[in-house]
Amino acid sequence: MIWIVGGTKDSRDILQKLVEERKEDNIIVSTATAYGGELLKKYTSDETKNIQAISEKLNEEQMKELIKDKNISLIIDASHPYAINVSNSVIKVTEELGVKYIRFERKMLDYGTENVVKFDTLEEINDYVRQFEGKNILSTMGSNNLGEIKEMSEKNNLYVRILPTTASIQKAEELGYLPSKIIAIQGPVDKIMNVATLKSYKIDYLITKESGATGGEAEKVEACKECGVMVLVLKRPFVPYKNIFNDVDELVENYDKEMV
Repeated sequence: MIWIVGGTKDSRDILQKLVEERKEDNIIVSTATAYGGELLKKYTSDETKNIQAISEKLNEEQMKELIKDKNISLIIDASHPYAINVSNSVIKVTEELGVKYIRFERKMLDYGTENVVKFDTLEEINDYVRQFEGKNILSTMGSNNLGEIKEMSEKNNLYVRILPTTASIQKAEELGYLPSKIIAIQGPVDKIMNVATLKSYKIDYLITKESGATGGEAEKVEACKECGVMVLVLKRPFVPYKNIFNDVDELVENYDKEMV
């Protein structure tokens, strides 16, 4: 059985191609949220195939149990580039149990240098923003970092773009974000809508992660350049992956070949 560590559009693309092109029908896909599981119903509802979804966070012991119980022989790690705790745990477990591991890593986006400043940590971005007052700032990093960036709203107008789910909106409200500062929308967002948002809210600075082109990153950067908005980028964390693929088609073509 194949286990796809999911939660991204990449993981759904990989699943679709494995099922439709390689005729794989013995697959488990895991996501950290129920929302992620909902996006997989197209495949899990097909009774002719053994496609299963797990919608919860798994610790290392649960990962080991899953691998043993389901007789998993291959793990495709297509988790988000910033979900480093998940990847580190999966790598550790596969090495302990001797299970084949493949990583899908999104290609890095060439931001150029115009209107772009990169940072190693969110703390550095917070420090950078402290010099401003009365600026309009838009975070497109989702709901996971809402608490860490909240201090930006002390002297500036901080808007947050998050998923339109009860959990995301509730988290924002509990942290003190007013409804007028919450933009709830399902991404990826195209350039036209990004431009409309930047203009409507008169955004001066946009905060984003170095997620890669798949998640609509290019459209955000292009919109910012068109509108003269500065882009503050949180750099992608480093993980010592092995067996890395940056292209879905290449992965699907080679996943069953011998690797390290």
